[in-house]
Amino acid sequence: MSTGEILKTRLSEYSALWLASFVLVLAGAGFVSLALGRDLVEVADKVLPVSFALLGVAVVIGVGVTVVSRASLIAKCLVTLLALLLVLPLLWSPVLAVLILATIGRVTIEYSEAYAQFRIIVSQLIYPVVSMVVEGPLVAAVWNAFQIIASIVGFVASALQVWRVVKSWMAGQGTEA
Repeated sequence: MSTGEILKTRLSEYSALWLASFVLVLAGAGFVSLALGRDLVEVADKVLPVSFALLGVAVVIGVGVTVVSRASLIAKCLVTLLALLLVLPLLWSPVLAVLILATIGRVTIEYSEAYAQFRIIVSQLIYPVVSMVVEGPLVAAVWNAFQIIASIVGFVASALQVWRVVKSWMAGQGTEA
């Protein structure tokens, strides 16, 4: 298989895994909590960790199959990078299903330990990356450059507008005299 075909295959598998996880958690947790009347917070505390573990194993298997295959080194690296980039959205699928059920059942899901732990871990992973990108010295320098350029462009545009008004006013004054 070519690198493109391998990536398409892995993305298709990722999409199917995301959808399957979402639908299974939505149907399973929905049945248990809404039809059987169990507390959604307790159901979420049991379903989410199992879902996370199964999804993690599936990602490792998907990457492992590619790594041990006859695929090129580029394909192996791209599949691994793709898995790292998409693991968080993949783990979000069962959480989204539980959030939808919480909305339908009017339940406060924030009391779920699994949900709270997921949010804490995600924020601990994302915050350093975002702060590195947003608060970095290069970003600050680029932002300052944009502000300077915008100020210059704004000043020139305003000056030209004022000049047009002054010029027409002066032209009007000169013809009356």
